[in-house]
Amino acid sequence: MLSRLTHNAERQSSAQTRLVRKGGSSLVALCLASTLLSTGWTSPAAAFELFGYEFSTSGIKAVSEAEPTADIPDPVTYSVTLTSDDDALTDELKDTSLLIEKEEEPASGTTGLLMRARSDQKRLIAALYQKGLYGGTVDITVNGERYDRVPLDEELSSAGPAKVAVSVSSGRVFTFSKPDAQLSNGEAIDLGEYGVIAGSPAYSQLVLDAESAIVADYKKRGFALAKIEERSLAADHKTGKLDVTLRVDHGPRARLGQVTVTGNEDVKSELIVQQANIPVGETYSPEAITRASRNLRALGVFDSVIVKTADVVLDDGSLPIEISVKERKFRTIGAGVTIGNLDGVGLEGYWVHRNLFGGAESLRVQGSIANIGQDDVKDLDYNADIIFKKPGVIGPASTFDAKLSLDFTNPEAYQKRAVSGEVGLSYQWTDALSTRAAFKTEYARITDSSGTNTNLLFSTPLELAYDKRDSKLDPTEGFYALIDAEPTISSDGSIGFLKTSATLSAYQSLDRAKRFVLAGKISAGTIVGASKSDVPTDRRFFTGGGGSIRGYSYQMAGPRDSSNDPTGGRSYIAGSLEARMKVTDTIGLAAFVDVGNTFNSSMPKFEDEWYTGVGAGVRYLTPIGPLRLDVAVPLKKIKDEPKFGVYLGLGQAF
Repeated sequence: MLSRLTHNAERQSSAQTRLVRKGGSSLVALCLASTLLSTGWTSPAAAFELFGYEFSTSGIKAVSEAEPTADIPDPVTYSVTLTSDDDALTDELKDTSLLIEKEEEPASGTTGLLMRARSDQKRLIAALYQKGLYGGTVDITVNGERYDRVPLDEELSSAGPAKVAVSVSSGRVFTFSKPDAQLSNGEAIDLGEYGVIAGSPAYSQLVLDAESAIVADYKKRGFALAKIEERSLAADHKTGKLDVTLRVDHGPRARLGQVTVTGNEDVKSELIVQQANIPVGETYSPEAITRASRNLRALGVFDSVIVKTADVVLDDGSLPIEISVKERKFRTIGAGVTIGNLDGVGLEGYWVHRNLFGGAESLRVQGSIANIGQDDVKDLDYNADIIFKKPGVIGPASTFDAKLSLDFTNPEAYQKRAVSGEVGLSYQWTDALSTRAAFKTEYARITDSSGTNTNLLFSTPLELAYDKRDSKLDPTEGFYALIDAEPTISSDGSIGFLKTSATLSAYQSLDRAKRFVLAGKISAGTIVGASKSDVPTDRRFFTGGGGSIRGYSYQMAGPRDSSNDPTGGRSYIAGSLEARMKVTDTIGLAAFVDVGNTFNSSMPKFEDEWYTGVGAGVRYLTPIGPLRLDVAVPLKKIKDEPKFGVYLGLGQAF
């Protein structure tokens, strides 16, 4: 028996293939691959459900607890069983089966159930091919009759749920014969370099991966229109071999051509072209297209961005590029709440305009009130900021920012009344590497156990970051490193010091599905150039709280005075280890241990006592990041402090 698969890219726009199995009573059509090659990104209106409400960019609305079957025309309920001659394979096929996936959702009439059966047969055969089982069969019956012989007008569930049975025979694993891959000019391509090796298991995904890799390689070399022109797969059921034949058309080498912009109304086209930063005239590279899309998304003013090339290289060798955008609403008002048994209740709100002058300039006004519930209103924390950002001031990789802040805070260590201003410039050197330099001035009155001091301080915050995480809010792979330094001097020259710190966090998934993740973080800092008493209390290091050592109150895990109030220090070390597990698609669990301390000296003293907090948490996974609820207990008790801490936030702890 011979199974043959052919594909001609000139006749079909998508890489769709049909496998015809000869010698049987039916023909089974299988789409092994459907690939749309385009560069772009679309952000749909994000929405998620929590506590019976749906939260989305368009608002909040109540949702019902269950979808009523009355909304389904002629609902047909059914029960399904799936068996095969391999227990391990059965478990995998159950995860693939559409009939099992939607078993709790009635089908729409007899036709709806039979369509599910047909789709499931294609799914399961594709799953067999992925394992090299080209001789496998999938038989599906409904109430004992083959699904393709069931009359469309038959009442399937009149006497109870219809009984659907799926029976799979796996057959043997096929291996690759010597593959044949050539360019359209006859030049040979070694498929062995792409994982298709004679004698190895003939997994269908290996062929698809090889095709993608070949096309990607030629695109990287400047052949923008490279494609698979023809694919032929033939399974010999006598020998158990799969013959693979590919023909590749790489097309002409191209240069990046003229850039045009469509879809924008208020954002200037010149800014879009500048921030896309496509090197017109240089040899085509897919990285330039991907980078352009990413740069434009980062502006925060578009709902969708699509950067695509023309279908034809012009006579001069250039390839025109079109940038199509859809602008988002520029003005937003938002509010939030934080809750913790140690830090109390906090409220915050903001207003932001993301395209102030047509150049994606953003203006954000925000304010917050914390420690709500204190006995004295004077103990509340108030903060207000006005933040302005302008991209592209010195090339597309740069961003100018300015900030004016008002800060009235009352942590255990001190009372602060301050106003500050800051201007800075950040630069994105690569996808991962960024820097920022700023100038900051602050007028502050600080009251602590030693009295009240008023200072006018000038500083230059400097920052170097390297970010290789796969996600900022819920990372599962990669690492993040941050080094910052802030030289500071007072207006009268009586105070001068250098504050530096470094943080490294790393993430490693323990399984292919990334459901189990191990995360670690270590950070340290030091202040040199001044004694502890000369460093303003609010500029010292503190540990304790949701951002460092959970289980302890904010700033309490460190040196304290005779009144048990924290005093901060000139150095610190803190570390965290967290195991994260995704239980379902929306629920996650975490267990963690945090350890660290703050020291009076400019260098940590490891012989001093250390503070450790252990705990566990729940994560509710949403499109905008996980909602985090952590509970932690301190292993080293502090007099008059709570026995545990509760922390609620958006995003992972680190």
